[in-house]
Amino acid sequence: MATIKYRWSHRGYIAIGVVTVAIAAAFGFRGEKFEGVVVRIIDGDTVAFQGDTREVIVRLWGVDAPEMAQIYGLDAKIALGLLCMGEMVRVEVVEVDQYKRRVCKMILQDGRDVGDEMVRMGAAWWAQEYAPRDSVKRGLQLEAQGVKRGLWGRPPCLPPWQWRRR
Repeated sequence: MATIKYRWSHRGYIAIGVVTVAIAAAFGFRGEKFEGVVVRIIDGDTVAFQGDTREVIVRLWGVDAPEMAQIYGLDAKIALGLLCMGEMVRVEVVEVDQYKRRVCKMILQDGRDVGDEMVRMGAAWWAQEYAPRDSVKRGLQLEAQGVKRGLWGRPPCLPPWQWRRR
């Protein structure tokens, strides 16, 4: 049986490099970092911010807020807006979700994590399935539940992950 040998030219390597960069630009890499100003609040766990050259939509990592069609969905959106609308933020991509959105840690200028603050206010759940080792969010949710802050002080709301399944 004959062995086939492939010869790569520099053009082949350049083509692979270009494709890799295009994929990274389209989907984002874990650890990718941005800075920008929050310009739009989409819902209780998703914002758009203006980076260097374009608007980027990101979802907060480790939290899940009520959907807009759910009870408290608008409350969560308002809480997120009060927290970060018009603010300069640092964003680090943790993962890219099934909808090709960047799922990120978002940090305010004063060093506070926006996801942590949403859980602290009782405006979002700690997303245990996606951030099982996040003891900070776990503690903040227990604290909010204990003092009945935000959605914990109101009639029960179906968690968004259960609501979406219905």
